[in-house]
Amino acid sequence: MDLVIAQSCPSCGAEISLAEDDRLVRCPYCDVYNYRVAGSAPRYLLPGRLPAAVDPAAVVHIPYLRFKGTVYEVGGEGVHHRIVDTTRLGIEEDDLPPSLGLRPQAMRLLPLIASRPGSYLRQSVPGEEAFNQAVAVAGLLRRRERRALYHRAFIGETLSRIYQPCYLHGDTVFDGVVARPLGGGELFSRHRSVAADPAWEPRFISSHCPRCSGGLEGERDTLVLRCRGCRSEWQEEGGRFVPVSSTMVPTSIRDALHLPFWRVTIVTEGVRLTGFGDYLRFTNQPLAVRPAFDSLPLSLWVPAFKLNPRSFLQVAAQLTLGQWRLPAAEEGYVDEVYGANLPAREALQAVKTVLAHTTVSKKTSLPLLAELRIARHETRLIYVPFVVRGLDYVEEHSGAALLAAALRLGKTL
Repeated sequence: MDLVIAQSCPSCGAEISLAEDDRLVRCPYCDVYNYRVAGSAPRYLLPGRLPAAVDPAAVVHIPYLRFKGTVYEVGGEGVHHRIVDTTRLGIEEDDLPPSLGLRPQAMRLLPLIASRPGSYLRQSVPGEEAFNQAVAVAGLLRRRERRALYHRAFIGETLSRIYQPCYLHGDTVFDGVVARPLGGGELFSRHRSVAADPAWEPRFISSHCPRCSGGLEGERDTLVLRCRGCRSEWQEEGGRFVPVSSTMVPTSIRDALHLPFWRVTIVTEGVRLTGFGDYLRFTNQPLAVRPAFDSLPLSLWVPAFKLNPRSFLQVAAQLTLGQWRLPAAEEGYVDEVYGANLPAREALQAVKTVLAHTTVSKKTSLPLLAELRIARHETRLIYVPFVVRGLDYVEEHSGAALLAAALRLGKTL
């Protein structure tokens, strides 16, 4: 379930509601679009209900780390996956609840603004530890299989910090949301507190095309914005828009839906893989390795959009295995595309998982993944046309297929 944030419109100041993964934001009052700048993990506050006698400046905010995404583990005899959504206390403290439970989903959160009164306990638990807890919550592998864990990845994740307000009354620390006692007053003194940093605040930029000043378009969670005026594409980096160089697989079908994929071309070390022929041998595919395959680069085709884990692996495997049937991608601009909302860095993280999923001789090849290292890589955004056939979207050359229902479900992840 997405978090809901009560955000002030960057243009007119009206209060609007955002989902945690919203990037392109439209204000219903002033009808202006702004784009949320990506940065470190966003910070939110649980709304407090403080007694009248409590000075807001004396409120202390306790950090929790939230992970939402899909954990993939390669171990035992295959790939295991699960969607997780969990919070973990961000400091070492036995007197406090280890998790926020359902509070973040049940309440409208507030963005952290430096001018808001109060102080903040500094996070002392490393993010990696919170990630490991998320993996433990998933419980993918049985105990005996964990001895043979070859790879782990967290794909499509959302990481954020959520602060719970607390206050001191007498010698007792109280929960600032439900006024419940949490521990003795020395709780605060055991941890370092800091003032809010303006750099923690959310930042927005105007969603105008840097080339022609036209309005940039996209879905609410899109990573790649598009300008119909000058037929260009843009991605936010470092608080500004930079051009995106994408290509498209040609098609003669007029009503095709163009889905975005990251084509991740790699050369590996440890286990040396340099071309498509090496990939077919490593995964032991029931396909004759033609001489021409050794001259093709090794590319894995990873969806640039969120899907449930099963569909994500299925379409990535089908398109990767069938890529030799695809016509060469061409430069061009497609008017109607499905929005890209999975960044290239996560496609790179998915490489070993896709390799494992497509491997036929898993007992032989999966242990080698621990030795395999990516020495070089190149990532390119490519739009691939799919057509409707019954309940599926199908790519005409490779036969890769995707349930239409999986696309609808992906919008909720």
